[in-house]
Amino acid sequence: MCSNLLTLPLNLLDNCELEPQRCYIPEKLEWSGTWCKLVLDDGSYVVARPALRAAAETCCFVDTVVASPGYVANKQRLCRLESLTLATNMVQQVACTISITEQLMQRPQLSLEQLQQDVRIFLRHLKLIEGCAVQHARLLELGIASIEISEVQGTDLTCRSCFELTHETPLRILDVRMATAACLPRLERYQPYGFEAPLQALEQLLRSAHRAEFQGLPLNALLVGAVGSGKSCLLAEFLRRHSCNCFHITASQVLRAQPGETESELRRIFQAAHTFQQRLRPQRPVVILLEDLELLCPATSSADARNSGNAMRIAAQLYRLIDELPQRHGGILCLASSGSPDAVNPHARRAGRFGHELTIDMPTEQQRRQLFAGLWQQEQPTQLELLTPGLLDYLAQQTQGYVIADLTLLLRQLQQQMLHLNPPTVHDFERLLKQSLLQCQPSASRATDVRVLKLAAGFESIGGMAALKRTLQVSVLAALQHSEAHARFGLSLPRGLLLYGPPGCAKTTIAKCLAKEAHMTFIATSAAEVYSPYVGCAERFITQIFNTARKNAPCLIFLDEIDSLVGRRTVGSGSGVQLRILSTLLTEMDGIVSAGSGNSLQHILVVAATNRPDMLDDALLRPGRFDKLIHVPAPDLASRLALLQLHARRMPFHANVQLPEIAARTDSYSGADLCNLCNEAAIEAFQRDFDVTHIELQDFETVLARQKSSLSQQQIESYYKFAARYL
Repeated sequence: MCSNLLTLPLNLLDNCELEPQRCYIPEKLEWSGTWCKLVLDDGSYVVARPALRAAAETCCFVDTVVASPGYVANKQRLCRLESLTLATNMVQQVACTISITEQLMQRPQLSLEQLQQDVRIFLRHLKLIEGCAVQHARLLELGIASIEISEVQGTDLTCRSCFELTHETPLRILDVRMATAACLPRLERYQPYGFEAPLQALEQLLRSAHRAEFQGLPLNALLVGAVGSGKSCLLAEFLRRHSCNCFHITASQVLRAQPGETESELRRIFQAAHTFQQRLRPQRPVVILLEDLELLCPATSSADARNSGNAMRIAAQLYRLIDELPQRHGGILCLASSGSPDAVNPHARRAGRFGHELTIDMPTEQQRRQLFAGLWQQEQPTQLELLTPGLLDYLAQQTQGYVIADLTLLLRQLQQQMLHLNPPTVHDFERLLKQSLLQCQPSASRATDVRVLKLAAGFESIGGMAALKRTLQVSVLAALQHSEAHARFGLSLPRGLLLYGPPGCAKTTIAKCLAKEAHMTFIATSAAEVYSPYVGCAERFITQIFNTARKNAPCLIFLDEIDSLVGRRTVGSGSGVQLRILSTLLTEMDGIVSAGSGNSLQHILVVAATNRPDMLDDALLRPGRFDKLIHVPAPDLASRLALLQLHARRMPFHANVQLPEIAARTDSYSGADLCNLCNEAAIEAFQRDFDVTHIELQDFETVLARQKSSLSQQQIESYYKFAARYL
């Protein structure tokens, strides 16, 4: 019998506890049987006794006490009714698997035999089939989430037969399992890219926990990763893959207001795990999961130790419970996660407690490509043609520092904007994608005071300077783009680059364009941002810059006016803030991750700019820190002409303005001087006539008559003398 009716819960009409396993169907179905199997459109089913209902509703009301495993009422539609025959005196043995909650662990006389009697009493009046699951509110009050009928042995039992459990029917419990914690994410589709190594390490730890030679040894693990990197999803996949019995602990679950209540709650959960392992004898592994360990065991300094007595008591109780795990009962694995491992108390991270630390690294470009492609296929299966391979490659390049949560947020924003396009084209989608990438900011950047930028202008925005561009392409860009070839010859990627030259000669612009050409994120800072009136804050900010760069690698760190930031060490200079900043900067540059590994995808490049290269300490200028010292000279004639031509694109010059003549008359002018010359000429044209449409030659003549270069010939030559020292 086929149908397409909406199924609704029976408790909308009647009390299901009076007579379970009932359902009401409309009269048009003309059902005359006794028991049936209601097959729904999502493949699930319900076992019930139908009754015809003379009403105007065109829906089916069902009591779902006996249904398929994992059944969740979600407005399914009825596909068909399959009649069932009640078998009598033919069931020889019934085996079941019981899913329980932590509430069951509170029973003082809990045992496997007592649980078996409770299950038998509840099942004796129900009509069951092999493979079904029993769920009920009264069972949940007892701490039993569901009872799954795993195996049925009998004579003449077919797929169209249902049976009852009598007093004489043997009931065997195959396994007792903990119900999945509601706060753990339910994954529709697991994305494995970037999680292979930590998942493999967890599986190896689980295998070790059940080997005889590791009994009595602590095999706990701490999973660390950035916020939104997928720690909970990874742990949920690990628990699902191995059907682990999980006792889940979060700070919001156990923290209490009164002293001692939190410690009592922790003892209760750990005791429940021991009781479950010893009395119910589960077949699957038992795992105690602590999420956000830094909230339960925060790192405290001696300054605030007096005000953190309650936190210290909670941490001490947790340490004791973890230390007792191997001695009380082997086989219980304790896992923890933290998004801020530095905020976890060192006592928790020592060997014997959480000595094994597993790290979820920031996803690489290839992993970001795979993650977003998987998310798009899962969320937009009907619009796969919009995400072309070229757009996917562009997205992977522009999402440095993005974790899986950031990629999911980017996908959600794209979905919201696509609602206004019907239907969206590839061109429209490309525009929306680029717009969304400019609006989104990765979590690694939002959680810090360091500004991380994505730049759009390359070397084409710099006029002239062909020799300088060629030097950068050969010494820096070629090393980054052909890192495998450099590694084959034993060469390492450059760590630092110093740009020095007269003021106003585009050193900052060159650094920004270099970041764009190398497809790097850009972090800029100066002495004004670093210095602080508090001791240690400046050094901490330098460390924070490099930590943020590692999360957003490949990344370019730009230190503007580095001479005012660090300066030069001299005899008797003392221990001022500049010396401390210099020491921190040298340490961070020496410890740049992957600087010598040949991996350009995780590389960090430090670019500094200065007008006073003679004021820098020699320790900065040695190879291995600032590997390349590049002189950015005042623009020559060809460069000045190219700069004027760039300004001519944005400003309306009259035909009588001869740019080669102006370039020849602006000897020793810097790039900033030329920009100011064009701006002053435009102002002069406005003063002459507000309705003017072009800047004429006479406006330039007027400005050239009163404006001089900001650079002297002696100043320009001093930079060439400095360059000669390092040739």
